[in-house]
Amino acid sequence: MRRRGFSTVILLIDDLLARHERNPAARNLIASIDNNGFANMDLRDTFDEELAALERAGGIELVRTGPKMERRVTGVRLKDAGVLYRQVGRRPAGELACQAVSELRSQPGLPAGAANLIDDAVVAWTRGVSHIGIRNGDGRTLANVIGLAIAVSGRMSGDPQGEQDFRTFSRLTVGDSKALEKNLPQVAAAMAKIFASTEEQTRLDPEELLASAGIRRLPQPILLHGDVSLNGRSFPVMPYVGIPPDCAGGIGLLTNPDYVLTVENFTSFVRHIREVARSERALVIYSGGFPSRPTLATIVRLAAQAQVPTFHWGDMDAGGVRIFQHLERHLAGFDIPLRPHMMDTELLRRFGKPAPGVAGPVADRHASAIAGLADFLTASGLVHEQEEFDPRSPIAETLAPGEQKAPMPRPDPLQ
Repeated sequence: MRRRGFSTVILLIDDLLARHERNPAARNLIASIDNNGFANMDLRDTFDEELAALERAGGIELVRTGPKMERRVTGVRLKDAGVLYRQVGRRPAGELACQAVSELRSQPGLPAGAANLIDDAVVAWTRGVSHIGIRNGDGRTLANVIGLAIAVSGRMSGDPQGEQDFRTFSRLTVGDSKALEKNLPQVAAAMAKIFASTEEQTRLDPEELLASAGIRRLPQPILLHGDVSLNGRSFPVMPYVGIPPDCAGGIGLLTNPDYVLTVENFTSFVRHIREVARSERALVIYSGGFPSRPTLATIVRLAAQAQVPTFHWGDMDAGGVRIFQHLERHLAGFDIPLRPHMMDTELLRRFGKPAPGVAGPVADRHASAIAGLADFLTASGLVHEQEEFDPRSPIAETLAPGEQKAPMPRPDPLQ
């Protein structure tokens, strides 16, 4: 691709310096002249005079082309960037990058990984490019991102804490209530660079990662259906109850259910209760997508107390697999096998649709009850949202596998 030409010295210098900063080792940086870009000969004469002065100062070398007696200036080659910086009153990007992080570097107690991240940002900004999504020279955002990453990691490694919303956590950590929401991917990337991430953490998207630390956009109540109590007191008869996360430890079973089912999406949760669970002895818990720590703790504790078949019903996509395997690993610590409900290869083959974008691997390598589906998701590129299926009883499917029929998609009455 032909590089564009210039008819003003300022823009020509800016182009040369920007390219020099992106690749300081380059030794033949040439900016072309737009010979047709001058409104009149006076402007061209002034342009040529300015270039000649820069050449005498040692900043550039004029590039001439054409026959010997008709040679004309068609471009300039960079010789000394310092001359050009002084000509336009511009400071080198490396100098600006170091200044942008000087205050951050002076903070006491920064982990070694944070210092390395700062160094990497300076290298990138010196070349005029962003780093982990933080734009060139934005030292304030880098400081916020590092502070948030350290605080999130602290919640993960320390004693369990109560759930906290994004804005409160962000305000208390870095004094900016919106910093976390604005920089979710950057915070997750900073955590991976500063700390040694576990295999499980590397599989989570930024919101899932924060949810595992008890940080969500808003503290969500724990929604569940079943014969449950709060601190020994039963609830009035209703389809389901919502309990604040800070009261989750008081949730208990009054009678044992025949099965436990966790449900990823809200519409499917409500429909399963209305159309299936009311006629069964079921404990149905809404996971809220990727479960928060209070929700996860409640699921594990009640499933361990019930000791009955335990299922999860979610989307057949990469996120649904991550949620299933996250629940599966935690339940396995109590010897509770988690079974997929309406999440299998045959259903995906029959009803799945091509995933938007480019699909990558969706599963880890550990043994999982959903490993076959995960492999097929990767191989086929198909996905399926659970709301498109009518709810079915997992117990009926478990007890009579030869009699079950594949659920057929139909319009959702709640939408």
